[in-house]
Amino acid sequence: MLKNALVIVSVFGILATLAACGGPPPTPETVVETVVVVETVEVEVEKEVEKVVTQEVIVEKEVTVIVEKEVTVVQTVEVEVEKEVPVVETVEVEVEKVVEVQVTPTVTPEPTADPTHPLVRDVLNQVAFVQHTYNTELERDEFVCVSEGLGLIGAQASPIPASADGPIYIGPNDGDFSLWGANGLFEIDTDGTTTFVPQQSGGQFVDPDGTIYESFSQQEALAFFTTGDMIWTGEIGAPGRIAECDPSYIDDGEEEEEEESN
Repeated sequence: MLKNALVIVSVFGILATLAACGGPPPTPETVVETVVVVETVEVEVEKEVEKVVTQEVIVEKEVTVIVEKEVTVVQTVEVEVEKEVPVVETVEVEVEKVVEVQVTPTVTPEPTADPTHPLVRDVLNQVAFVQHTYNTELERDEFVCVSEGLGLIGAQASPIPASADGPIYIGPNDGDFSLWGANGLFEIDTDGTTTFVPQQSGGQFVDPDGTIYESFSQQEALAFFTTGDMIWTGEIGAPGRIAECDPSYIDDGEEEEEEESN
């Protein structure tokens, strides 16, 4: 406002000067002018200003993305196909097959010979036994008295089996023990075990049914005496292989002397 007033006063001052210099003052005219006054006014304006700040922010976010992709689809289709199929014929065939089966044999009780049987009693206690030994140089059998009339029990108690390096083979001094037609001997091992074996090396015992046996225990052999399968071809008191081995033996000269004395 102050500036406007100064401008107006200045304008009137200039006009007055011009009138004094030019003669009588003219008739004043009223001039109306429109003056546009441009005024610069400092105005304080309070204004809210939005401030945009650009900032890089790393945001972790799960995003589902739909991707168009070619997918190979495998489809199972049932198709009826006519096909020649080999026909397998089942044929019943008889096959002979050998099967090994482990069978626990039923143990047959060993027969027990009747010790009161006359022949069994004689074999055990009275028969004179001699040892059979084959002399390879002379190629002949040799005999040694083992039991002088004391039977098989006397032979087992003799020091001869105990002192032998291996089993000894003994038989009756007179005759032989024959089982199913084959002669046999008692084999006495060093531990006292006694078995009945063929007299001939490599021989066998064959029963009436054709069954072959290589040996029998002592009790089995004695039982054959009671059944009649085993026989003794000799007798007590006969001279036999070694006359002195049987105490019951009496030679002819001794018999004559006894008769004379009587």
